[in-house]
Amino acid sequence: MTSPPSGGRSSKARPSTSSPVRAYRDADTGHDARGDVRRRAAGGAPAVTPARFPSGADDLGSAGGGAVGPDGGRAAGARGAPATTFGRWWPALTAATAAALTVTVGGDSGGLVFLLFTLPVMYLAVAVLDRPRTSWLMVGSVIALHFLLEAAGLPSWPFVLVLGVLLVAVGLVRGPLRRPGVFALQTPALAVFGGAGLLTLVVSPEAAVAVVAVGLLAHAAWDSVHWWTRKVISRSLAEWCMVYDTAVGATILVALLVRAF
Repeated sequence: MTSPPSGGRSSKARPSTSSPVRAYRDADTGHDARGDVRRRAAGGAPAVTPARFPSGADDLGSAGGGAVGPDGGRAAGARGAPATTFGRWWPALTAATAAALTVTVGGDSGGLVFLLFTLPVMYLAVAVLDRPRTSWLMVGSVIALHFLLEAAGLPSWPFVLVLGVLLVAVGLVRGPLRRPGVFALQTPALAVFGGAGLLTLVVSPEAAVAVVAVGLLAHAAWDSVHWWTRKVISRSLAEWCMVYDTAVGATILVALLVRAF
């Protein structure tokens, strides 16, 4: 006499609930065949899962209203590509445009000398405020100051240098200019670029142009430090100045070398 299997259960094989129907899930429709079989056995109608489109889109397009193409892409994405590119690279693109206008139109060299004085003072002002978001506001203020002094027939460098000295005093008292790194280097930068600006006032016009070119290239390197460290000024302004200073300074220097040889 054969004893029953352990647990007192019959050794009679049970019918498989998964055979002969094999479960699968269609990649496009999400259809579950095993679920249909079960629902048919229960007397219900099989549910139909809506078709799934690539990238989670539905048949009406994305929330932005773009139409789904044969490859799953959206026409709106292609239309938005130029805007996306400009949104990322607008500082470099606008700076390159401004530099091209400067070197082709042949602007006043006094304006470039004014830059040597005002750029370090502008950076000082943002550093003392310790608010990088005010960077472009400072740019507007500097431009307005330039036109006001020019309209009044007054030399700009005494006002700018006095303002720079006052900012250094305030920054050292308040503390921002005593921080290590880029903040502490703002004062030496004022001395270097302000000194270059003063040098243009006492040398010959040809030498002054060379000083301006080298000064702009040096300031482009200083801009790259701000861009890399993301400190003091906004990164967009650092990128703008870096491109503009490099383009204008290099063009002037090449023109001087070509003229010399």
